[in-house]
Formats: sequence, structure tokens, C-alpha cells
Amino acid sequence: MLLKLIKLPLRLAAIPVLLALLALQLIGAVLLGLSSVVTHLLASVFLLGAVSGWLVHAQPWMVWQAAGIGLFFAFAPSIAAWLLNRVTDCVLRILSFVLA
Repeated sequence: MLLKLIKLPLRLAAIPVLLALLALQLIGAVLLGLSSVVTHLLASVFLLGAVSGWLVHAQPWMVWQAAGIGLFFAFAPSIAAWLLNRVTDCVLRILSFVLA
């Protein structure tokens, strides 16, 4: 009984944090969905530029720079999705604490 009384203020304080994280998750998911289209298009352009640079024997540093930028744009949505999954894990842990 005493443990429930101690946890009650913590549960009430966790509710605004939970709502803020839910809003962050919603905004992040929408932005990730919209921006992944753009980043994949940019990745295609830069990687195609790197391949064409190799074909015409462009300067090696320009080819590697284009390839690196293309790979960054290719993996950026995956990294953002991984971070968004960590936010989801935090939301689920806080929600289980509040509802327990």
C-alpha cells in the first residue's frame, strides 16, 4: 500500500512526459516518411554520379566524395528510424509504468 502511494506522484508526473514523447514520435514518423523519399532520390543521384565519375575517370576524391554523400543519404532514413524506435521503446516503458 505504501509503495502505491509513493508511485502515485511519479505516475502523475510521467503523464506529461508520455504525452510529449507521443507527440515527438508522431511528428518524427511523419517527417521520416516524407523525408525518406527525398533522401532516397538524393542518394540515387549521388551514387549515379559516383558511378559515372568512375566511368569517365574523374578525379578520385570527387568520386569518393559523391559515393560517401550518396551512402549517407541512403542510410540516413534507417538511422532516423532506429532513433525513432528508441523513442517508441521509451514511450512503452513509461506507459507500462503509468498503467501498472
